[in-house]
Amino acid sequence: MLSGINKNRYLFLQMLKREFEQRYRGSQLGFVWAFVYPVMMLLVYTFVFGMVMKVKWGVAGQDNIDFGIILFAGLLCHSALAETFVGAVGLITGNQQYVKKVVFPLEILSLVQVCNSLIHMSLGLLILVAIYLFSGGTLHITILLVPIVLLPFVLFLLGMSWFISVLGVYVRDLSQFMGVLVTVLLFLGPIVYPFHVIPDNMQPWVLWLNPLTIIVEQLRAVLLFGQMPDWQLLGTYSVLSFSMLGFGAWFFHRTRDGFADVI
Repeated sequence: MLSGINKNRYLFLQMLKREFEQRYRGSQLGFVWAFVYPVMMLLVYTFVFGMVMKVKWGVAGQDNIDFGIILFAGLLCHSALAETFVGAVGLITGNQQYVKKVVFPLEILSLVQVCNSLIHMSLGLLILVAIYLFSGGTLHITILLVPIVLLPFVLFLLGMSWFISVLGVYVRDLSQFMGVLVTVLLFLGPIVYPFHVIPDNMQPWVLWLNPLTIIVEQLRAVLLFGQMPDWQLLGTYSVLSFSMLGFGAWFFHRTRDGFADVI
């Protein structure tokens, strides 16, 4: 599958470009919405939580950072995951014209979807950094580690996209469940609250069963708090991500021959 992706990289780039353009086609502002939407959301979070409610993160040395900015960093990760999970359900069934073409590399569809989500997440991170600086924040050298922190997350999303896209062909009720799952992952993880407030007996479950927990915590550490990532946790997460990538690729390859019959 990886060699097929490499061989069809031009096709991948063209589909990624088309997917990105279709997202804003027909709107008056077009591509500008890629910047306007995250700016609006970040300003709303900062105003509501930072100015109106005056909420603090509750961690020593980090209360000087607006709650809205810390929250937004976690929401960017969740948005990328939610977009990947929900979109993967109908990825194969929504592209029937490609399924019936034997020579078409179907695995590219998931790669296009994940990269599209990553592009919008990256734009959101740039806006977050800009507003963080505008609000008086200071950038730390650890910001250079952001790509290293996010790489295993991207690999995990790609593996899950392959896996979920297959299930979406054979389990048509999956779309109903996926909406509930992404909501559960939002509230059962340190997105809107710090990890330390979770009861001690539940912390291991939240840490290892919610794929957002480690990435969100490490992203905030290197991006906003000027801390080095927990290399042990990140290394374990990377191993699990590579495992998910391999399993998703294997599962997709083993089942793709039956897509045309089911659809």
